[in-house]
Amino acid sequence: MKKRTQDIAKFVALVLILILLNIIGSYTFYRLDLTQEKRYSLNPATLELLENIEDKLYFKVYLDGSFPADFQRLKKETKQMLDEFRAYQPNIEYTFINPNESEDDKTNREIWAELRQKGLEAIQIEQIEQGGKSSKQIFPGAIAFYKDREIAVQLLINQFATAPNLQVNNSIEKLEFTLANNIKKITSVEKPRIAFLEGNGQLEAKYVADIGKELSQYYIVDRINLREFRTNAGNQDLSITGQLRRLNTFDALIIAKPTKPFADLDKLLIDQYIMNGGKTLWFVDAVQAEMDSLSYAPQFLAYPTANDLNLTDWLFRYGVRVNTNLVQDMVAGGVNDRQGVHRWIYFPLVMPQVEHPITKDLNAVRFEFASTVDTIITPGIKKTFLLRSSPYSRTVSTPHMVNLQTLYTEPVESQFTQKNLPLAVLLEGEFNSTFANRVLPNPDSKEQFSITNKGKSTQMLVVGDGDIIKNQLNLVNPKIPRGTPLPLGYDQFTGMQYGNKDFILNAIDFMLDQNNLISIRSRELTLRLLDFNKIEADKTYWKTFNTALPIAIIILFGILYNWLRRRKYARK
Repeated sequence: MKKRTQDIAKFVALVLILILLNIIGSYTFYRLDLTQEKRYSLNPATLELLENIEDKLYFKVYLDGSFPADFQRLKKETKQMLDEFRAYQPNIEYTFINPNESEDDKTNREIWAELRQKGLEAIQIEQIEQGGKSSKQIFPGAIAFYKDREIAVQLLINQFATAPNLQVNNSIEKLEFTLANNIKKITSVEKPRIAFLEGNGQLEAKYVADIGKELSQYYIVDRINLREFRTNAGNQDLSITGQLRRLNTFDALIIAKPTKPFADLDKLLIDQYIMNGGKTLWFVDAVQAEMDSLSYAPQFLAYPTANDLNLTDWLFRYGVRVNTNLVQDMVAGGVNDRQGVHRWIYFPLVMPQVEHPITKDLNAVRFEFASTVDTIITPGIKKTFLLRSSPYSRTVSTPHMVNLQTLYTEPVESQFTQKNLPLAVLLEGEFNSTFANRVLPNPDSKEQFSITNKGKSTQMLVVGDGDIIKNQLNLVNPKIPRGTPLPLGYDQFTGMQYGNKDFILNAIDFMLDQNNLISIRSRELTLRLLDFNKIEADKTYWKTFNTALPIAIIILFGILYNWLRRRKYARK
């Protein structure tokens, strides 16, 4: 009786403990991540972002259906990541959709067209089935909805010349950043402001239309001409202070392929903008060389124009210089002469080599008639070369004759001995004003203008090619109007898509990232994949082993059980 009373007391105590733990659990939240690389531990920046979601955030993920194993892993990891988000933010909801579920091909094509219109990219895959091969289009992405907004989320990182399974692995590594970055963009109330600079022969709006359209999803994008002044009230004097105040309303300034000289007043305004912490992105052609010139003659003269822009000495004081040379690279993009695609050594194809959030897992970036960039020692300024040429490259000095015959001449490897030539550099730190202790270029204004000699911490990107940000205009596709801006990085003549757009978007995200989400891009997850070659070679052994071992264990257990039983109950 006493023992029974003790058992009942223990049982009641256990029930009370469980009830108490449930009560405590309803008021506290705790998750334990036992994985070595902390796969299920979200970055603090992500957690802060999730806390600020005020309304329902709904994801339609188009990764349902019969896919190869790699895409099944992407689906599984996406679901797990969304579940992890939802554990911290119950406003997040999702559903998985099969864009190929209809048996009517017309219905499927309509769905595909709608997804493309919303911004999702499709890829073609082939599957081996009974009776042969079948191909289907899949959309490895999602559409996110928040309040009255929606945004396309591309889950698969497309990388040139990279095996599909590696692309999936890289995409899984970046899932947290991809989802969190898009959540930030769709939920942000106040968007940073970006301006394309005008007035110095920069690219027309139609040639930066695609990057402008892409940026406008996440930022407020405008254009500003430094030479269009607003006069002071009551008189006609030019107000430098007012123009600078107007310029300072922008968080970043894009200078896309200027072709006309910068006056001292232009440089003063930009200099003081930089001193106030403004971010600048420079895409500069130091050499005049255009592919269109070969439409009129089989050769043309490429000549230096850096001095004509009146930028060389100015940028040099910040710690960078764009050289007046041309880079030739054996790893290059192609040119289509209507008979075939030929490698063109003046179009370097750059695979990022540095581990940096801007370039990590970036697709190949195509340059056109690029020049190298150099840096000098500048105290307090950190310099990072983001993009470099391949190990099989060289520079040629200008003036230089660009001959179409080069397109049909196989380059000799022994002549391309310069390695990793710098083409793009990021400068970070507190810059000194280039107008310190100088007479100010202020002839038309009577106002008192004071110079800021030491700037706030900021960043500057300098690229030795103006065409890296230039999109093509449609000339080939009869289904869309002639002259329509095409996606940045897409070459309509070869059908290749390069990583130019992602490079620029990543650079701007890095510069304007107030939540430090870009740091998540550097996170690496160890994906422990099976060795399929070894599986194929040893599959007979493992099939036999897995079949025979359970049977052998059962037989051994039966023999041992009978022996022990006989020993125990055998009569002596």
